[in-house]
Amino acid sequence: MARLESLRSHSLAGRVSAVALVLSYALLTVGVALKSMPVFLGAIVAGYVLELALPYVHSSALSALRRIQFGLSARFLLRQILLLGFLAYTGLAAQWVSVALVGALLVLFNAQLAYGVGMAYIKRKHRALPVTARALDLGLSIPSLPPDMLSRRYARKLQFADAPAMLGALLSVVLGAEALGLAGAAATTLFGLVAVAAVFPYAMRVRRMPTREEVLEAANRAIDLHRPRVGVYFSFASVGKDFMYQVNMWLETLEELEQPSLIILRERRSMSLLTATTVPVICVPKADDLADLALPDMRVVLYPGNAGKNVHMLQRAEMKHVFIGHGDSDKLASSNRASKTYDEIWVAGEAGRARYARLRGAVSDEAIVEVGRPQVASVEQADGQAKEHPTILYAPTWEGWTSDNDYTSVTRMGVALVKRLMELNPRGRIIYRPHPLLGHRSPEAAAAHREILALLQEDNLRRHRDLGVPEPDPQMLRRMGELKEHIDALLSRSPDSPAHHLSEQERVVQVREAYARWDECYRVAYSEQAHFVSTGRLPTLIDCFNASAAMISDVSSVVSDFVASGKPFALGNPQGLDEAEFLRQNTAAGAAFILTEDLAAVDQLWEAVRAPENDPLREARTVLRTFLLGEDYQASPELFRKATTSLLARAEALFPPGSVAEPIIPSLKGRPVLEGQAQG
Repeated sequence: MARLESLRSHSLAGRVSAVALVLSYALLTVGVALKSMPVFLGAIVAGYVLELALPYVHSSALSALRRIQFGLSARFLLRQILLLGFLAYTGLAAQWVSVALVGALLVLFNAQLAYGVGMAYIKRKHRALPVTARALDLGLSIPSLPPDMLSRRYARKLQFADAPAMLGALLSVVLGAEALGLAGAAATTLFGLVAVAAVFPYAMRVRRMPTREEVLEAANRAIDLHRPRVGVYFSFASVGKDFMYQVNMWLETLEELEQPSLIILRERRSMSLLTATTVPVICVPKADDLADLALPDMRVVLYPGNAGKNVHMLQRAEMKHVFIGHGDSDKLASSNRASKTYDEIWVAGEAGRARYARLRGAVSDEAIVEVGRPQVASVEQADGQAKEHPTILYAPTWEGWTSDNDYTSVTRMGVALVKRLMELNPRGRIIYRPHPLLGHRSPEAAAAHREILALLQEDNLRRHRDLGVPEPDPQMLRRMGELKEHIDALLSRSPDSPAHHLSEQERVVQVREAYARWDECYRVAYSEQAHFVSTGRLPTLIDCFNASAAMISDVSSVVSDFVASGKPFALGNPQGLDEAEFLRQNTAAGAAFILTEDLAAVDQLWEAVRAPENDPLREARTVLRTFLLGEDYQASPELFRKATTSLLARAEALFPPGSVAEPIIPSLKGRPVLEGQAQG
């Protein structure tokens, strides 16, 4: 299965490719020294093939080459110099072929320079825009960026334009046909000129980019028409698709609010990574521009994450600022002292309140509001039936930014855990859904993750071969691939995307329809007796919950969400804390089979799934569910809406729409003047 391809092999292929690429240059030198056309031509072709393959097998190999001053430009330039030296040294090429080759390379070099300057100019002009928006018509004529074909990896594409001239010159010698050399040089020259001609119109258009004042005026006018009363503000220092789940998880909840709302982002890349939503989105990278953004009716701002740039919004005194977080867990981040800067902190249930009580008054109890967890409304409940070949979900967290926040079980026990599950459950499925950042900081965690993938792949091959477990339906896999490409196209914001003409409403409808069709195909394609790795946006975490009879996880928000199902779960204690201390620190541990390196909890979890009537923690999980998620957890979307409406009414009573917090200027009449001031 493609999803279970071993990352270890992927990494090895990258290192081998990088070494082979370096050796190809040594071989080029040997070819020059020996005046050997076969050796030189073979090394040239091998170099191009490896250059094409390297970015797709292991990107860190490219970083290593750059660190030793052997980056992309240096490699292509050296190859060109070696070819010119080879032709001059051997005297094999006709004079006109050599002249044409030199001319073509000079034209290409200047074309690359002009293209790079043009693209830098275009991007600089777009970066100068104070505001970009989605589903909010600014009424401005803003030139579009060049399509992906012209802008994505453009430097790399232009480097390969030397291939026709290079190979044409060599083939003209091998085959004795000067025309091939001249044709190759002409093709390289034409490619360079066409590339510059293609980007030139875009560079000319951005010269007429609206000014900062015009854009801000248009943005304020559009906001005034939309009149958002609730905002979601999101910023993250290291923007990437693996972080955007923090705000993406709240989009459907936001769409269901009664009041008009607005999403405010601070990093440009977030705009392309935010999934499709009907809620208008605005991106304001600079603090000065955000300060000039009028939000006359916005009185409640929701914050999914704690970030330094939050202070730029928190200073607005006419608004109520609410920390909603991006999950309910016992991690330190779920009860951070920094949260005291917000007017209110919304938590799922009583457990969230109790976590902040540990701070001994740093956050007042009155500031905490229990609103449930809207994301768990679609979690299916345990059916109480014994499972002969159950599906077990293993959903470990990542290793955190620091060792203090390292809760992952993968490093210390993940491989042994998976092996034990295979022994207990030889025909049952493991769904492996690691945190998207697993292996981001720790090489040990990354290595263990790769070994788990390899184990699942090997066991699937065994099941297909020895147990007759059907392989994935090729037709369904093909259809899933097509749907995924369709979803990616719908989510793409590139001007050359087939979805570029769609309105946001149309885009959202089509994306969600494609999600539903993909899920239908997924259920048909994969046997319930074959392991599955979930590392992308599909299937969703909730889908994995609903497909599983039990879960093994770590201290994270995944556990609190899974608790809504009432199904058995094991909680990793990889640090080997004393059980009493682990129970004290982790709310969910009281209803979990506590997993340590002896793996006894795996067997206990297995027995609870096989014989639900003997499950010793069934009642404890019911109590925990209420404690974590609230009594009415299934009505969480409505609770969230009510909390928003209530806070909005209180905020508007203090600052009616259209008003702002006036600065307090004290009067100095009748006050004594300090001696130093009198002299000044």
